[in-house]
Amino acid sequence: MLRRARAWWAARDLRFRRELLILAALVFAYGFFRQVPAWNEYSRYDLVRAIVEEQTLQIDSFHENTGDKAFSAGHWYSDKAPGTALLGVPVYVFLSLTSQVTGGGTPDAIEAVQALAFVESGLATAILVLLLIRFLVGLMDERWAITVGLAYGFGSIAFPFATMLFGHATAAAALFGAFYLLHRQKRRPGRWNALAAGFLAGWAVVIEFPVALGVAALLVYALFLGRRVALRFILGGLPLAGILLAHNWLAFGSPLSLGYSNLLPGQFASGMSQGIMGVSWPELDTFLDLMVSPRGLIWLAPWFILVPLGLIALRRRDVRPEVLVCAAIVVLFLLYNAGYYLPFGGWTPGPRFLLPALPFAAVLVAFSPARARIVAIPLMLLSVAIFFVATTTMPNAPERYADPLFQLWLPSFLAGGFAETAAWLRWGLPGFGAITVLFLGLGFGLLALALSFGRRSELATRVMTRTPIALAVLAIAFSVPFPPPGAIGLGGAGPGTPPAVSVVEMGNARMVVDGREEVRLWALIENRGGPIAGGRAQFSASKASGESVWGAYYGDVPIDAGSRQTVTMTWVPDDPEPGPYRFSFSVKDGEGAVVYADVLDLEATLLGR
Repeated sequence: MLRRARAWWAARDLRFRRELLILAALVFAYGFFRQVPAWNEYSRYDLVRAIVEEQTLQIDSFHENTGDKAFSAGHWYSDKAPGTALLGVPVYVFLSLTSQVTGGGTPDAIEAVQALAFVESGLATAILVLLLIRFLVGLMDERWAITVGLAYGFGSIAFPFATMLFGHATAAAALFGAFYLLHRQKRRPGRWNALAAGFLAGWAVVIEFPVALGVAALLVYALFLGRRVALRFILGGLPLAGILLAHNWLAFGSPLSLGYSNLLPGQFASGMSQGIMGVSWPELDTFLDLMVSPRGLIWLAPWFILVPLGLIALRRRDVRPEVLVCAAIVVLFLLYNAGYYLPFGGWTPGPRFLLPALPFAAVLVAFSPARARIVAIPLMLLSVAIFFVATTTMPNAPERYADPLFQLWLPSFLAGGFAETAAWLRWGLPGFGAITVLFLGLGFGLLALALSFGRRSELATRVMTRTPIALAVLAIAFSVPFPPPGAIGLGGAGPGTPPAVSVVEMGNARMVVDGREEVRLWALIENRGGPIAGGRAQFSASKASGESVWGAYYGDVPIDAGSRQTVTMTWVPDDPEPGPYRFSFSVKDGEGAVVYADVLDLEATLLGR
């Protein structure tokens, strides 16, 4: 078998090996972080649990963790399109099995959401990037095709959303996959291409309803390819239409009743009652916000400003239909988003409703004139830097941060306030140590990719043989969440062993929001001893003189034996007196009488500037 594997690998050309390298790098990066879930993600996760654990669509047993929910006939339901949860069912079952086999028990909510996000968002986005590159390689230089693909994967909101359990990343992958298959039907006609494209398009709508706009554009493209192609495309989507109608009937009593039609009176219900499901006529001010505000597409990913230049490719008869389809999808999503009552969708690293259109926008950038690349590449690099900083800190920025790049992401990044990673939870690498692993791994992969285009074919072959394997090993060690990342190297605490808690790292980041100072605090702790059932994790602030000015704590914090975790808190002082402040962190028992750890941050922070 080993001999056959070597023969198979030897038969693969450099292009295939480059794709494998890119896939390994993307999986390594997308699974590296464990973001903190919010309402949107918990709503989808609750439906997964309800289906697996209770064989129902009702989330009555789990709904307390989210405000994104519908109410019908005395029961709570997820108000989201059901596709994400349906795809997540086998993932959750597999996660539970691997966790139980390794002695981890039932995975907690954050572990489960991370695993669901890894498969549904991360792997889906990685596959999308490969399809984007494959589509472009047939029409232009391979180097430029790979550059655009990596710009999409690392230099757009696709990067942070590949680490979170929203539906946009999965829907984008399904929609672009359908487009890719239809284009394949154009080049190499076959019986199954259009059926598979329709199947993917159906999934895209079941995952995110607004993606029906893109599916409509693809249907026109299918009609252009032939009536039989369009018929197969429609037939491929019918099973998914049946699944959606059945879900609506079982949950809300009518095949045409959606979760958003069953919201209780309040903020979301009021907004969704405007126009058609929250969508009215597009507004210019909203469009400008979507483009150039501090959360706007062009502000965060400026390389998309070159999208209009892609229309020049309409002069090429061989790609004219594809350029028109891409342009139509981009325009349709812009019009829809500019008319939606909540254009950014709450806590978000950018205009998330535009994400399914961004692969098509990337295609248009790829078709821009070669002379524009001297501008495009620096803008792509800037975008990669922006989204690297966002994804490594807190991409799901709360709405109170008007400019999340300068108010949240950069201050957190420079101070070392990073999202949780398996590098920390599993291997004990905190802060910048974890980010260094990611940076070196991706840098090594990028160098190997560049060398593969060199003139020395022997070196290229050797590099492209070993580097994908190395990145795959890194991905397994630091990114794959099956089973959930347990702490390694903390030993086993026997029965009756007292807790042995230590603070590995503590830090803070000063921020200014709406003219007011606030301090984001964090502490990374590990417990080498016995468990603490309901501990107290407390942060405190004092002046340089030692005078205490603030303190707050979380109660009933479970700290498992042989575990690592991160504790965060934000202090918003009321007009602080100018001067240096120092912060401390402690872990105590539930009554605050027994102190397990107490650390004072030696570096003072200046407030009241």
